[in-house]
Amino acid sequence: MSEAEKGKSFKVVDKRKVSDSESESAIKEEVQEVPEKTEKEPVSDKNSEKDLSEAEKSSQASNSEIPNFEADFATFIYSLNTQALLFLGKIPNPISKKYEKDIGTAKYLIDTIDMLSKKTKGNLDENEAKLIENVLYDLRMAYISEKK
Repeated sequence: MSEAEKGKSFKVVDKRKVSDSESESAIKEEVQEVPEKTEKEPVSDKNSEKDLSEAEKSSQASNSEIPNFEADFATFIYSLNTQALLFLGKIPNPISKKYEKDIGTAKYLIDTIDMLSKKTKGNLDENEAKLIENVLYDLRMAYISEKK
């Protein structure tokens, strides 16, 4: 390092627009003490069932019932397709078991799939490109038939 470089320094200036009292209180709020972690004794298998609360038991039961889906492009497109079909009144609502129509939301979902098609053009494999093309065709035909 040369003599000139040793003498150089820089200064940091906080230019946020807050008053001094607000600044101090904000800093105090940002700095929080984190309690030390204490190691818990492991629960043995025979006692674990007794120690669990009812909420914990039901939480564990519901978590084990949730299927493990892989997030991929085809699954995402199929989910948008299913939603659009539901809003077009082609499939029943899984909760109410009734056929319901919301043409505006169906159009939004079709437009979303079209936007994804355009934005991903050239990045999809042959099967994904064909899937999105077929889904869009089917949904557009269903939309036209419902709009009449």
